[in-house]
Amino acid sequence: MTMMMLRSGALRRPQLGPGDRASAFVALHVRARGMPLLLLGVAVVALTGWAAADWLVHRPWSSGPDARLPVVLVAPLMAAVLASPGLAGAAEELERSMPARWRRYRLVHVVVVALVTGAALALIGTWEPRTYGTFELVRNTFGLTGLVVGAAVVIGARLAWLPAFGYGAFVYGATPRPMSADTAWWAWPLQPWSVGAASLAAAAVSAVGLAMYVLLGARVSRDGEN
Repeated sequence: MTMMMLRSGALRRPQLGPGDRASAFVALHVRARGMPLLLLGVAVVALTGWAAADWLVHRPWSSGPDARLPVVLVAPLMAAVLASPGLAGAAEELERSMPARWRRYRLVHVVVVALVTGAALALIGTWEPRTYGTFELVRNTFGLTGLVVGAAVVIGARLAWLPAFGYGAFVYGATPRPMSADTAWWAWPLQPWSVGAASLAAAAVSAVGLAMYVLLGARVSRDGEN
């Protein structure tokens, strides 16, 4: 009887509509790119950044708002580093063989990651938004995320964090103190929000990195690993 029902098609699997297929694909994409772990990591970074900033500004040797400078650089940098593994799947070549609008998915993926990360870090900067607070944290989040996604195109997602990490360390160590607006184009992560050139530089880095990633995707290495 069962065999007859199978042959007659009575037990066929229900067909998924376009909306159901898209929802299933998005759910699979979110799990494959480790988004739940990324959200947990961003929450840890935000809470740690808030505690570190509070500790720094209440030290006897504190210089006031400037004491939060390390947090303004390190917190967005760590969040961008955490996002780098999710810029490629475990089998990137196999994924690209699927009939999906990958450029759209890449764009949405990066924009959502940057917005969620920026929102989480913005909350810890509300102590004084215009003095190494919310504004600088959001600017650096978008700029450093752009640097990481651009690097993923060149060297793959697995090592995409290296240029951003090296750049952050170089900028923090090489930028002269006190800072001047002349260094804004290359030391933009350390500049206060009042220096408009720093925001323009961060926006340029973010736009170029995003465009590269959307168009090309993360580089696939010869052994198939990103």
